[in-house]
Amino acid sequence: MEQLSIVQISASEVTLAELTYGAINSSDYERHIKEPQRLRNDVTIYDISDVFEEYGQIRCALKRIRKDFDKEVGQFDMLIGATALHYGLTVVTDNIKHFSLMPGVKCENWVERS
Repeated sequence: MEQLSIVQISASEVTLAELTYGAINSSDYERHIKEPQRLRNDVTIYDISDVFEEYGQIRCALKRIRKDFDKEVGQFDMLIGATALHYGLTVVTDNIKHFSLMPGVKCENWVERS
């Protein structure tokens, strides 16, 4: 991410919600709460109220793969995928397994594991 301009980075409102939950659930709230605050101040945050049709399409597609697969993937991930699909963005995630199954959602993994 350090190689990108701040205007090239964006996030879904759902991402802020998940990061905020993570901070509240962590043992180091003060350190972790800075992440969603920094995102809110520094990058474009995409609203989810315009992505509900894409969300429905993704959820139905996942249910066709397996009846309860939409529950395994999780609604927040589907909303993030729907946001990316609606706005023509790429999801950067370490969870390629789930996002790659969402029709039309582009995703990349930037995490290097040793």
